[in-house]
Amino acid sequence: MKAIEISNLTVNLNSLEVLKNINLSLDEGKFIGIVGPNGGGKTTLLRVILGLIKPSSGNVLVFGSHPEVVLRKGNTFGYLPQILKIKPNFPIRVVDVVMMGRYGKIGMLRWPKERDMEKALEYLSIMGMEELKNKPFGQLSGGQQQRASIARALAGEPRILILDEPNTGIDVIGQEDFYHLLNGLRKKINITIVMASHDIGAITSYVDEIACLNYTFHYHGNPLGALNETILTELYGKNVDVLMHTDICDKCERLRRG
Repeated sequence: MKAIEISNLTVNLNSLEVLKNINLSLDEGKFIGIVGPNGGGKTTLLRVILGLIKPSSGNVLVFGSHPEVVLRKGNTFGYLPQILKIKPNFPIRVVDVVMMGRYGKIGMLRWPKERDMEKALEYLSIMGMEELKNKPFGQLSGGQQQRASIARALAGEPRILILDEPNTGIDVIGQEDFYHLLNGLRKKINITIVMASHDIGAITSYVDEIACLNYTFHYHGNPLGALNETILTELYGKNVDVLMHTDICDKCERLRRG
């Protein structure tokens, strides 16, 4: 089944065309990375899929329905935005943050049931965070906060997990572990994952597909196919960072070797 189908999408914001001629077909249960430079339209595309921004033209379907219809039903999307809205010094436990993700199922002005707590703890366990359930959220490291926030997004039992630059605040070693965890999560619960990132070199070993976005798609398909100089130049300009390019070449070689 198709999780997401986008055809001939164009988006204008404040009289400025920010996305043009976007076409995408994504099967359920796949992990796709949407990569490109800052300001290239990644967050806008995610918000279109979520039903938070309406297309200027074109069509978007999520499991066969328009995003705004899916959004009203609730529980289809689990969303981790680029900037967390929980203040670091706010006195709230990790498990309480995760329970926020159950509110769509619990309903307004209703108390959580035992099953809701069980689900919160289940996803904390999947993310390797159950032992920290009673720790104040603000005392977690950047990587731990991201894991707890993903557990919150999963607690509503969504069919699609959407992540906007989820590696923010995580060191390079932590990023590798984080992407490995996401890939394992996708296989374990058969969830569709859509992740935006500016770093094409870091995610190629983990995603099923890559879509290279800078105003329009310059490539969409197998991750290995995105790792060439022409596409990098179209995405990031001629002055691609040398260290980044070296990292991409190393990953490309590892992918070829299997």
